Amino acid sequence: MANKQLLVDLQLTLKLLFEMKKLFLSLFILSLFTSLSNAQIRNQRRQVPQNVNQEKEKEKYEEKAEKAKKEYISGFVATLKVDDFQKEIITQSMDSYFEEIKKINMLGLNTFERKEYIEKFDKRHFKDVEQIVSEDIMSKIMDAVKGKWDQKEAKKKKKKRKKKEN
Repeated sequence: MANKQLLVDLQLTLKLLFEMKKLFLSLFILSLFTSLSNAQIRNQRRQVPQNVNQEKEKEKYEEKAEKAKKEYISGFVATLKVDDFQKEIITQSMDSYFEEIKKINMLGLNTFERKEYIEKFDKRHFKDVEQIVSEDIMSKIMDAVKGKWDQKEAKKKKKKRKKKEN
């Protein structure tokens, strides 16, 4: 009888140890998940200022790029020998051209598709300008939108012309 009692006590002790082991394991896993989630929250809080700084830098870059684009267009149009109306049309066309090119580049097309799409766009976009300017001016415009126009070189030529006139 004593052996039976000892056996029952041993079984109860083992059950109790097993339950304590499950409880300890559950608490350990709970604390592990809690610490991991707190670490993620802390990292997210740290990243918010970085995102804000990135947004500010992106805005500054876009403003700088927009300013450079306006200067490039106005500098180029100033070198053309056309009337004010034609200058305004050319300025608007070039400005909208660069905006559309930016959108095309953001589409994520592969290089071949993007080049093909831009070539088609080039032919379509400047049709109205082709009608009001000469072929020579149109070729200069296309060189300018393709990045082949050198602003410094144009200024040098303009200075040389002014010296010859004086």
